[in-house]
Amino acid sequence: MAKTETIAFNDFMNNERKDGKASPVKKVLSSSGSIALMTMPRMAMAASADATFGNVHGAIMNVFDAGVVLVIIFAGASWGLGHRTKAIEILIGVCCGYILARHAVDIRDFLKGI
Repeated sequence: MAKTETIAFNDFMNNERKDGKASPVKKVLSSSGSIALMTMPRMAMAASADATFGNVHGAIMNVFDAGVVLVIIFAGASWGLGHRTKAIEILIGVCCGYILARHAVDIRDFLKGI
């Protein structure tokens, strides 16, 4: 069975060790710090903020497209079952939301230019 060690609450909150040993996290960070510094410029050059946003936006829009299709099918079924006014409200909301989501990049660029 392992030996139980108790430490003072303030030492725990300040992340201080009394025995003088470096924590395993500090050992890993100190050994891998130089590798991280050497690869950082490549990571920074590989993907800029606009490219990252474009990738994330594209992935989200693929899922969003499927959701829009399902909601349009639901609105059509509602219309077919006699709930015409509710179906028209759903279709208008889906169309407006889809247009805003599809053109989010254009709207962002326009607002940046103001």
